[in-house]
Amino acid sequence: GIYRTRFPPEPNGYLHIGHAKAMNFNFGQARIARESGFGGETVMRFDDTNPTAEKMEFIESILDNVEWLGHTPSKVTYSSDYFQDLYELALNLIHLGGAYVCHQTADEIKASREMLKLYQKQRKEATSASSMPPLPAGAASPYRERTVAQNLMHFERMRQGRYDEGEAFLRMKTDLTSENTALWDPAAYRIMFHAHPRTGDKWCIYPTYDYTHCIVDSLEHITHSLCTLEFEVRQAVDGPYYWLLNALRLYKPVTWEYSRLNLTHSLMSKRKLKFLVNGGYVSGWDDPRLVTLDGLRRRGFSATTVNRFCEAIGVTRNRMTAAWQRLEQIARQELDASAPRRFAVLRPLKVTLTDWPEMSKTFTMLNHPKDEALGSRTLTITSPIFIEQEDFREVDDKSFFGLAPGKEVGLLGAGINIKCTSVQKDARGQITGLTASVDMSATRIKPKGHLHWLSAATAQPAEVRVYDVLFSDEFPEEKATELAGAHPADEEEDDDDDEEAAAGTNEPEWLKLLNEQSCIVCHALVEPALRDSAATPAKHKRPTFQFQRLGYYCVDSDSTIESPVFNRVVALKEDKERKSTIETK
Repeated sequence: GIYRTRFPPEPNGYLHIGHAKAMNFNFGQARIARESGFGGETVMRFDDTNPTAEKMEFIESILDNVEWLGHTPSKVTYSSDYFQDLYELALNLIHLGGAYVCHQTADEIKASREMLKLYQKQRKEATSASSMPPLPAGAASPYRERTVAQNLMHFERMRQGRYDEGEAFLRMKTDLTSENTALWDPAAYRIMFHAHPRTGDKWCIYPTYDYTHCIVDSLEHITHSLCTLEFEVRQAVDGPYYWLLNALRLYKPVTWEYSRLNLTHSLMSKRKLKFLVNGGYVSGWDDPRLVTLDGLRRRGFSATTVNRFCEAIGVTRNRMTAAWQRLEQIARQELDASAPRRFAVLRPLKVTLTDWPEMSKTFTMLNHPKDEALGSRTLTITSPIFIEQEDFREVDDKSFFGLAPGKEVGLLGAGINIKCTSVQKDARGQITGLTASVDMSATRIKPKGHLHWLSAATAQPAEVRVYDVLFSDEFPEEKATELAGAHPADEEEDDDDDEEAAAGTNEPEWLKLLNEQSCIVCHALVEPALRDSAATPAKHKRPTFQFQRLGYYCVDSDSTIESPVFNRVVALKEDKERKSTIETK
């Protein structure tokens, strides 16, 4: 009597923002059903049928991210909870004549599928029923017509571990004449001599996704099985999902498919993300440049931002490529309202102040100009101070609002103007410091530019990591295919949840598109209040600030009070040169 959806990731890696969209949709549909008075819930199910790729580490990370995004499943289940049921249903399927044990090699199966493709082409070209071609010899497995007794015997030998891996597997006996290639006798069970994270060494045969997915949906009374479009042929009316449920006379959920999420300047494939991690191109699965949920969290994107982004892009069956800038804009809007303001100087330039009798001034600044509830802090300005190197030019122009020889600018919050009176350089001609006069009189001019600053007496050293997009090209996979020319095979879209997907051995073309400026490390200076907030962040809590005139920054996982580390979440303004209006492509 209720709507029941499920979120069924395979625990073979870390979740990415595409999984956040899937969560938002599945949990969201159940929530809408509840709010409409129908009742609704979502089952959190781990599709743990491949013990060679799954780890408790991934399970724990997935559960943590589901909690972080604010989703509460009605229960947490595992496909492995149903291993005994799945095995008994396999025996039943064999008894019904719907499955057989096959010993074909991968090359032999590939050859038979090529025959079936040619057969389908000939069928389409046939002009009448009498001219329909027969199924070609060799298209079907030579083991397809085994008796029920023979298949039961060989399946038992599989269960007992009396065959080597790849020597035998159970196949569904579906329809080789179907135009749906997913219905060409897909595998149901295979041999894997590998202990399972939850069931240990109880089993050496494990069910495949095609066999498990629909049965567990049925056993858990899922009303709506929502998947991305790469599963459409499997869940079609003439696909293995409904074929198997019909054969076993099991309850059949409603299925619906939607487009997977792609994000500009990013890769979403688990296989490709794994290549980046294992190859050392990024620091790990939580590298802030990745679109993994752990990476986005470390970058400083909040759960609210990620959920709002998923809601904003919506759900469609059209191919979806969302702009990275849209995610940044949602984060920018949230942080503008909530982030306390602080001073930080990323590339310090020393300025000695002269003509200032007091030589110090203490004043109070609000932590947020529009929200007094965030409090205030006390700052003291003394000589010398530090400003950004980029805020000084030896040759001024009217479009530059920073400091230049003979030019007057204001210091943010201090009620002081300074004017550059001299420039100090080293033997190589590099600027090492400035001298500036001070004007804090009531009659001082109102300058066009105001600079952020830090007093040398109180400034604290910190590492600041200025992150940008990982790939310079907006569509790295498409560009990589273009670069590959006649050899684009390694760039084909892979199925993240396909257990049989194999990593390529050649270096992919998309590596050439990595953005060399995606992480710039600055040995910066920050105000004392930032150092006091720089302790290693607690779970699900990451202090975030606006570094005035620079952007929004959060405390990194590597940070300590003794050695602060901050990550840039987003710049204050969108990069106009990289602005994209892409929504669908």
